[in-house]
Amino acid sequence: MVLGAVGTTSARPEISRREFVRVATIAGAAIATGGLLAACGDDDAVTPDAGTAPMDAGPELVFDLPTLGGAPDTDVGRTIAAFCDCVVPGRHRDRTGAVGAIDTGAPGFFFDPALPAAQYVSILALALDAKSNSLHRVRRFWALTPMQRDEVVEATLTEIPLLAFAVQLAKLAYFASPEAGAHLGYPGPNPGYRADANFSFGRAMATEITTDGNLP
Repeated sequence: MVLGAVGTTSARPEISRREFVRVATIAGAAIATGGLLAACGDDDAVTPDAGTAPMDAGPELVFDLPTLGGAPDTDVGRTIAAFCDCVVPGRHRDRTGAVGAIDTGAPGFFFDPALPAAQYVSILALALDAKSNSLHRVRRFWALTPMQRDEVVEATLTEIPLLAFAVQLAKLAYFASPEAGAHLGYPGPNPGYRADANFSFGRAMATEITTDGNLP
């Protein structure tokens, strides 16, 4: 579980969105080489452990999440959903049944075309898949066990600290949801003075009784 363990303000560099996008793109390209070669089926590009070959994504791999949380049913969509489930585990992994990121639609935020993250989800997925192959000889992040996913996310964030922004996006999407607010006991925003019968933005609260505003 990554919630509360990654992305503290004291350790995060102060950078602009533009700089993040630029560095994230470069970093993604740098780590992508091995992952891309593996994903394309070039076994010569990967040196497996003795007696172990990297696994292709196929029917033999198990996708254990009960929902994609708004992400598309693709390899990238499954990886993002699994990533969000690492950040805030869903109710299927919580003994109390508390809602998590996939239950509140957090993965869908990553694919929202109105948000800048949409064009970079492939880089995040590629980084996680490459690290999954490197650490566990499995080419798809979503095919790992929850404990293995946590390990891969932590390792990837160590190598590419800027991807902590992805963690923050998953947290933001979770905490901004009504379901999370209800679970945490947050009643939601109040309607303010507009709902108070004694106050109104359209009615004066006092009447002037002097011409100059001073007491007589």
